[in-house]
Amino acid sequence: MSTRLAKQTLNLLNDTKKTNNDKDTSKKLKLPKINKGIRKVKHEMRYGRHKKTNLLQKEKKRHENPLDQLHQEELSAEERLKRNVQLLQSALKASEVEKTIYRDVIKEAKSKRGKKWSSEVDGSEGDAAYNSD
Repeated sequence: MSTRLAKQTLNLLNDTKKTNNDKDTSKKLKLPKINKGIRKVKHEMRYGRHKKTNLLQKEKKRHENPLDQLHQEELSAEERLKRNVQLLQSALKASEVEKTIYRDVIKEAKSKRGKKWSSEVDGSEGDAAYNSD
């Protein structure tokens, strides 16, 4: 244990102000005897304000109108959905090369489809066999 930490713990344990109020003694930190406990206390002293702010926020939420809170959650969910759709559209957008390849494939498919229609027109091979009966 460092000397600074030892001094701090001794200062907390041997407080110079001695009062008879029970409230003051209840607020006084009692440090545990093990090293992990001291670390926990140091962490609480350093980051304890987060717990206080969370408690204040919970108290504030308790006094709010639940319908307003529900409406706010729906709006935030809708905004998140719009943002996600925007991101997906930009990420999945086809490049110019992909667009040209797609156009070429569609043209080839249409030209093949056109050839099939021309084979079924009068005067084609299949039609001559049908008329020979």
